[in-house]
Amino acid sequence: MKIENILACVDSSDYGVSVMRFSSYFAKILKSKLTGLHVIDIVQLEGPFMYDISGALGLEPFIDFSSKVRDVLRQKGENILSAFEGIAKEYGIDFKKAMDFGVVPNVIVDFAKDHDLIFMGKKGVNEQYERGILGIVAETVIRRIEKPLFVAPKHFYTFKEIIACVDSREPSMRAYSMAKELSKLFGVKLSCVYVKGKAPTPQIDGVEVVEGDTVADSLEEFINQRERPLVCIGAYAKSKLLEMVLGSTTEALLRKDEDNAFLVVR
Repeated sequence: MKIENILACVDSSDYGVSVMRFSSYFAKILKSKLTGLHVIDIVQLEGPFMYDISGALGLEPFIDFSSKVRDVLRQKGENILSAFEGIAKEYGIDFKKAMDFGVVPNVIVDFAKDHDLIFMGKKGVNEQYERGILGIVAETVIRRIEKPLFVAPKHFYTFKEIIACVDSREPSMRAYSMAKELSKLFGVKLSCVYVKGKAPTPQIDGVEVVEGDTVADSLEEFINQRERPLVCIGAYAKSKLLEMVLGSTTEALLRKDEDNAFLVVR
């Protein structure tokens, strides 16, 4: 496993601060370069709501009002990245800042192409308006990204155990391989869990076999018996059609678990 470049996507929320610390911690242990990315959502600048506000306030032409908002959001982004830079200095890592305008998930997926490991929060600045535990940006990125994705909870913690959720399928086995390597690098315990079902039991020494009504419920129960581990899990072993109709175990588990960090591996 070679992780040379890490991308951390941040905003001004508590989840953003959590991402700053988790990604800095990983960059230090893995001796990786870290890029902090803040994306200014173009919808805030060019959406219909902005047109309505500019008209209601009598601020014409619209483009002048939009440019003023853009400047405010850019300054806010600079402040966020400066705070990130301060945290990175605490860890003594190689850090650089990046900021872009666009549709947030699209920009993240595009930037991810040049990085080996991506960090983002389960939610962001609009958490109070989003239903469930998994935010819309995180959910979109999980479905589209091809790189390993670390999904951070609201608060940072150091983990003493990594749990690999395994079956015999390829994404799961890649998650296991990454979990095994990370457990060595971080010097923490590795546990493996398999939910008994249609897939054959994986040939992994020491794997714990559990049963339950659903895979997600069984994994949640197993994870909750531990003290805040890092959970490694494969993504999208089913066909795309089945994913759209039935959803995925990965997403179901992420929606259920508010407290733990997840590393999602394709």
